[in-house]
Amino acid sequence: MKNLLQLLAVSTSLITAACVADATDATDSDVASDPSTRVHMLPMQGAETKVQAAAPAGAHLTYFGGPVLRNVHNVPVYWNSGVAFQSNLNLFYNDVPVSPLYSMLAQYNVGLGNGQAGFVDNRATASVSDAQVQSELNRLFTAGSIPLPNANNYYPVHFPAGMSITAPDGSRSCVVFCAYHGTYVRNGVNVNYGVIPDQGGGCAGGCGANAQRVNNLDSVASHELIEATTDPAVGLATVFGPPLAWYDRTYGEIGDICNGQQGTTTGNGRSYVIQLEFSNSANNCVAR
Repeated sequence: MKNLLQLLAVSTSLITAACVADATDATDSDVASDPSTRVHMLPMQGAETKVQAAAPAGAHLTYFGGPVLRNVHNVPVYWNSGVAFQSNLNLFYNDVPVSPLYSMLAQYNVGLGNGQAGFVDNRATASVSDAQVQSELNRLFTAGSIPLPNANNYYPVHFPAGMSITAPDGSRSCVVFCAYHGTYVRNGVNVNYGVIPDQGGGCAGGCGANAQRVNNLDSVASHELIEATTDPAVGLATVFGPPLAWYDRTYGEIGDICNGQQGTTTGNGRSYVIQLEFSNSANNCVAR
C-alpha cells in the first residue's frame, strides 16, 4: 500500500519521503530482513531543487498528534574512526540544542536539549544499506555501547568519506540524497535515527553552498536534527495523523520548507552554520 506521504513527495521538489509498507517491531535478529521502515530524505540540490530565498507562500506546519522529542538527547555514532570533524560534531550536538534555534522551537512544544560525546564504532567499515545501519544500532544497544532508545534520544549516524549508504527505496547517498532521518521500532520503543554521509566527494556542491565542508556538514546535520526533534516518528506514518507530528501537507517537514537556506546559531558560546528552519509565528525561515 503506498503511503500518503510518498504520494505527496512525488509532487514537490522540496522533499522525498517514505518508502512503502506497514511498520512492525524490529528486534536485534530481524531488523535486517524487515523492509517495513521508512525514512525522510534531504535531497541533493540540483536544477529541480534550487534553494529558495525565503519560505514558499502558504507554508505552515500543522500538528497531527504524533510525538516530538521534548528535550532531545543526541547520541552520535561514528561509523569508524575515519569520520571527519568528530570533535566539532560532539560539540555541535551538545550546543545547538541550547541555542536560539532551539528556543524558537518552543512554539512546537519542544524544549532545550543536550548531547553526549559520540561512540566510535570500529566494527563497521563497508558501504551499507539502511537495514544494516539499523542492525548495527541494535547490536550497540544490546552491547551497552550506547544508551537504549527512549522518548528523547536521537541517534545521528555519521559516515567517513568514500562510504555509500543505500536508503530503503534504493536511493544512494551523495547521488540522490544528502542525509535522512527515519524511525523503526525495537522492543516496543521507537528508535529515532539519522544517516549523515560525509559532505565531501559527491555531496560537495549539492548539500550546501558554504565554502567550508565542515559548515555544510553542520548545516545538513541541523536539518536532520530539527526534523527528528519536531517529527521523530515520520518513518512510521502512513496518514495525516499520528504518529506524524509537525508537517506541512504540501512542503513537508520543518527543514524541507527551508531546504538549503543557511544561517548561524550560537550555543554555549560557540557558533555553527545551520540550516534555517520554518517558524509558524514568523511565517518564514529563521535561525532563532
